[in-house]
Amino acid sequence: MRSPLPVQRRRRVAAALATVALAAAAVVSLPGTSATAAAFRPSGDSCGTTLYKADGSAWSCSFVDNFSGTRLDTTKWTIGETATSGFFVGNTCLTANNVAVGGGELRLTARDTGQSFTCPTAAGGFTTRYTGGHIGTVGHFSQTYGRFEVRSRYPQSSSGLTANFWMYPDKQTYGAWPSSGEIDVSEWWSSSPTQVLPTLHYSGSTFAGDSGWGCTVADPTTWHTYTLVWQPTQMQFSIDGTTCFTDSWTPNAPLVAPQPFDKPFSMLLTMAAGGASGADAVSASTTFPATYEVDYAKAWK
Repeated sequence: MRSPLPVQRRRRVAAALATVALAAAAVVSLPGTSATAAAFRPSGDSCGTTLYKADGSAWSCSFVDNFSGTRLDTTKWTIGETATSGFFVGNTCLTANNVAVGGGELRLTARDTGQSFTCPTAAGGFTTRYTGGHIGTVGHFSQTYGRFEVRSRYPQSSSGLTANFWMYPDKQTYGAWPSSGEIDVSEWWSSSPTQVLPTLHYSGSTFAGDSGWGCTVADPTTWHTYTLVWQPTQMQFSIDGTTCFTDSWTPNAPLVAPQPFDKPFSMLLTMAAGGASGADAVSASTTFPATYEVDYAKAWK
């Protein structure tokens, strides 16, 4: 993986402590199921058209936000601000004024303020000129296993930007990161703009084996749907309904699979500037402001 990433992970986790063959398609009937039987199935719920699992049972909507209002629904999400949570990404100070809802979309924006300032943290703060946006369902919604999905698009830019739909455990049951796990469903870096990377982080994981290097899109600035189907022994990642990566995990002892991915995880959405050095560093050609747009976020069980 790119050289700045491990440092950002360590920062992410330290701050966060403060605060499949089953990918379903929207179908009317399944192979081997009569149209008559399918007619008696539910046509939809709050998540929309009913989706079905491989065993024929319906997914049940457990969370949905279509971002249809004029402000963030704070019964579903909490805005993550570095000043209050201590969480930051790379050299980016996360602030509430980079989070907006309107026109049926969530907009998370990364900005260059044009001058250096001190971003406050519990450890005393750091100097930067970049701000970004971050929200999470922590304290509102979390779930173990199921289907999780966002429809989103990424900004146009050269290197220097990152955005992510990811999941993090509610509690550090098995210890500090990466022992308690992290799930990146669709992590994007503008230095490799067509790659939208799913990754499992846990004690024993490797970037070579636990990242979906084959998960790409021709144009990340257009709308795409990113989906995770999380089972006790396997995770399946899809883009626009097509599976691009499937992963099972074997954690280091004393953990035994399905640990650490057997506890409730919350959903998070983040937009930030890249690191201070390396392939993803901010440069003079990085485009600011840059906005990560999300059409909806949904979960099923």
